[in-house]
Amino acid sequence: MVSGLLFVALAFFVVAQAALLRGGGQSAADAAALAAAQEARDRLFDGVLDSAAGEGAPDLGDILGGDGIAAPGACDAAGRLAERNGAVVAECAPVGGRPGYRVVVTSEEDIDSVIPGVGGPTTVRTEATAVIEGLCDLVETAPEEPEDPDDGEGPDDPGDGEGGEGDEEEDDPAPVELDCEDERWTIDPDDEDQLPEARDLFRVYLED
Repeated sequence: MVSGLLFVALAFFVVAQAALLRGGGQSAADAAALAAAQEARDRLFDGVLDSAAGEGAPDLGDILGGDGIAAPGACDAAGRLAERNGAVVAECAPVGGRPGYRVVVTSEEDIDSVIPGVGGPTTVRTEATAVIEGLCDLVETAPEEPEDPDDGEGPDDPGDGEGGEGDEEEDDPAPVELDCEDERWTIDPDDEDQLPEARDLFRVYLED
């Protein structure tokens, strides 16, 4: 009877140890998925700044919604975080239907057991999904009234350039207004001191 109770106790110990190892693997998967999504979020934020500066980025409304997410370094970031937690990324890809990343990690662990056929090297495989939620809406602003052409230089004014043509300069893009969850932001690439951070425009969280 004593030997039977000892066997049951050892079996429970092995199960508990396996659960503990899986919990560690889940933490590694969570961290890796969050790293991938945060890297993608930072690239979305760069897209917001580029679009606000008129640098030919995709539509700002689409960027704020996470559409067309392109972050080649996202899975590299996941791999670095997984390695720090003693795991290896087995799968990493954007999730369908929403901006985010699904990451699968594996880790090799040893389970100690005196029960024949139980224990030894064990591969723990866990996965996690982290998604990105846009927090802001683009505030539509009324277009500026065009200047009266009569206010400019007359046809006989030679202007500043040679041959009677003045130097033409493109107007800088108007600052972009964003209505976000906690604050209203003005995105003016020429005023870097007043720019929001990526986390002000996008939330990253683990999906249940």
